[in-house]
Amino acid sequence: MGVVECALWGLFGGFAVEGLDFAGAIRRTGGWPWRQPGEPGPAPLLISVVIRLTVGGGLAAAAGSAGQVGGPFGALAIGIAAPLVVAQLASQVTLPTGSSNAPRKDQSPPRARRKRAETRDEPPTVTARTGSNDAE
Repeated sequence: MGVVECALWGLFGGFAVEGLDFAGAIRRTGGWPWRQPGEPGPAPLLISVVIRLTVGGGLAAAAGSAGQVGGPFGALAIGIAAPLVVAQLASQVTLPTGSSNAPRKDQSPPRARRKRAETRDEPPTVTARTGSNDAE
């Protein structure tokens, strides 16, 4: 399956989620949601849908180009789950606090951590959250 086809299936997955969400908003408000107090107008709604579809299509295309998608259903699932995929990927990134990229006092540089792990007698442990070992 080509990258463009993956992207299109991802777009459809995002569209399916947005369409169902929009149908729920119509049912909840009894009409066009943007005509109700406290609901976003049509422009913010449209922009949010475009962002959602772009992210879903982009993630499906990226997964397809890496050979991680086995078929249309996989690309569709990526489009549907795009916000969750991005949230999970972002939760794996540790950003330093403050304005400096220098290690904090309680944080040793990566080489020092690796050196300490190599000198231990016990084997490195594998964490369930990331699947990586502590020697990395």
